[in-house]
Amino acid sequence: MNLRFILPISIFAVLAVISSVAMISLLNGKRDTSQLPSPLIGKQAPALASVIYSNLSQSQTSEDLTASINKGPYLVNFFASWCAPCQKEAPFLEKLSLQLPIIGIAYKDRAEDLSLFLERFGNPFNQIGFDNDGKIAINWGVYGIPETFLISAEGVVVARHAGEISDKTIRTVLMPKLNEMLK
Repeated sequence: MNLRFILPISIFAVLAVISSVAMISLLNGKRDTSQLPSPLIGKQAPALASVIYSNLSQSQTSEDLTASINKGPYLVNFFASWCAPCQKEAPFLEKLSLQLPIIGIAYKDRAEDLSLFLERFGNPFNQIGFDNDGKIAINWGVYGIPETFLISAEGVVVARHAGEISDKTIRTVLMPKLNEMLK
């Protein structure tokens, strides 16, 4: 008789503990992003046709964002002004922008909010496009933001990093792949 009452409560308690640990690690940024494989690695990068952000807080006509990039490797960074990890990664993207072009995709963001974000945290991007409906992110297989892709001169996805860019990410993920491409 007691087992009928104790068993469901025990199962619930175990599930609650597992869920709590998972949620805490997610919120602390300690999730293991290597477990999020991208099917795009080694394949041609999806199109980046988007409404382009201009410094006047207005958008220009829709076009391919890669048109402004000279032939060579570049990054595509999905971010948003409302994203706290995106704010934390801004100085690291600024550092990376000295080495290679970066295209920013403002995910479900508004031009006014994006202007304030860029004014406060800087603008490391060569071009910024809007992904208001999330379709570009879906085509790229984005799990969440921020998320960054390294693209070769031939337009092939070489690497993907889910989560904010840091010195460690630059050192262990992006630079080794970039150096490998440039050999």
